Amino acid sequence: MTGDKQTETMPANGIGETVQNVRLRHFAYGSISLLLAGGVFAMAYLFMSTTQSADELALRHERALVTEALEHSLELEARHQTFVAVNDKTAREVQIDDRIDEAFAHEIARQMWLDFHHDWTLIVDGRNDLILVAAEDEIVPSATGQEVLDTTRDLVAKARIGYQTVRRPSADGFKVKYVEKGKLAPIYATDVRNIDGRPALVSAMAIVPESPDLSLPDGPPGVIVSVSLIEEAFLSEIGETLLLENFTYVAGTGHHQASVPVSAHGHQPIGYFEWTSAAPGSKIRSTIGPIAAVLMLVFIAIGVFFARRLAQKSRALEDSEALNRRMASHDLMTGLANRPHFHAALDRAIAQCQTTPCAVMAIDLDRFKAVNDTYGHVAGDMVIRQVAQRLRKVLSGHALIARTGGDEFVALLRGPVDDNRLRWLSDTLIEAIAQPVPVSGGLAQIGVSIGWASAPKHADTASHLLALADQALYSAKENGRNMAVCIEDLYQQQQQLDQQDSRSIKRRAVRG
Repeated sequence: MTGDKQTETMPANGIGETVQNVRLRHFAYGSISLLLAGGVFAMAYLFMSTTQSADELALRHERALVTEALEHSLELEARHQTFVAVNDKTAREVQIDDRIDEAFAHEIARQMWLDFHHDWTLIVDGRNDLILVAAEDEIVPSATGQEVLDTTRDLVAKARIGYQTVRRPSADGFKVKYVEKGKLAPIYATDVRNIDGRPALVSAMAIVPESPDLSLPDGPPGVIVSVSLIEEAFLSEIGETLLLENFTYVAGTGHHQASVPVSAHGHQPIGYFEWTSAAPGSKIRSTIGPIAAVLMLVFIAIGVFFARRLAQKSRALEDSEALNRRMASHDLMTGLANRPHFHAALDRAIAQCQTTPCAVMAIDLDRFKAVNDTYGHVAGDMVIRQVAQRLRKVLSGHALIARTGGDEFVALLRGPVDDNRLRWLSDTLIEAIAQPVPVSGGLAQIGVSIGWASAPKHADTASHLLALADQALYSAKENGRNMAVCIEDLYQQQQQLDQQDSRSIKRRAVRG
């Protein structure tokens, strides 16, 4: 027995069906198939093109951010230099005295390293002689910085050309306005270079006085050269600031799709910045793609369904009503049949009980109110759903199960409904439902009482059969709960009581 089912009789294809109807059906199937195929293709194309566009847009945005970050870093490199390059003391010692005081040189080295992390700081006088070379915060021999100077001589020359364009004659020399409306005057040049085989930000800035009272002599100005190596700390800062994963520098010409050339002012790149693009479209495809595929299949299935409905209009209303009946025939919380569904199935079973016996098991939970009182109604709902699962597990393939009240259930069994089978099912149910149910806050412990009766053995109407099952259930509850009682047991008990009463009456009559 697999529960109560209704058998629908379908008309045989081809009987009473004309050739014209067959052609119309095939035409309808073909037309809707083409529409479905076109719709699926259009949705797939739209989905793929939209997500690819999202990836491309995100990548363009990331590239723009990285390019802007590189430009900003070069600008910042130059602004850091102004603390030394635009300085009266530096200008006086480099441009006028042609020497830098040793203590002042150490001060410059410490400031450029500790404050700005410049790995190299060089100062070149007007004769292109190195008068200060600092590696990090240490003064080193001038020869040590010669390779750095050779790599950046063009930037030194550009800084001097910029100085020549903005200097203005004064009574005792030349003066320079180093800043205009918040922007640095073009007395500097920046670029990215390989220094000792390592990528670096480089800036060269002409040395000018900060005070308008100090003038410079004619001739090339001194220049400060700063080098900041592109190392892990620099890369990590950009990656974290721009929210780019795996942001790194790669030398050479080969580069990843998510990359930008490390270059400035249109010069030949020295390498590439690479990262893992956010690729929102790809993430959408991997997340939504399977769902979209399923939805497309559902869309196709719905289309085929409606094609069949179009070709078989005579079944349209019946199918719709059947669907509505199914949706209205089950308990929302447990998915079990509801009361109307159960009563309809019971009526059909009673009508056939002379040839196919049936039985009703009335099932009521014990100590369920205590669960609600102790753990709350949410826990109570969890227990109800768990009980429904256990009922299905035990009775699956044997009965139609329904929830008829808060903690009340009934089961309709058809086929072999002998007492031994029903007692075995009842004992199995009692054992299964007695297992604790985990809920928020602890373990809910419940039991179950069961009463049953069968037709046509005990009743021949649905209402009578239900009443007998309820009567047996009440007896189970009155006699200690967590047990199963058959209405037959009550009959036998009553018969025994009647026999005892009859014997008592006879004994009293004999004594009288």
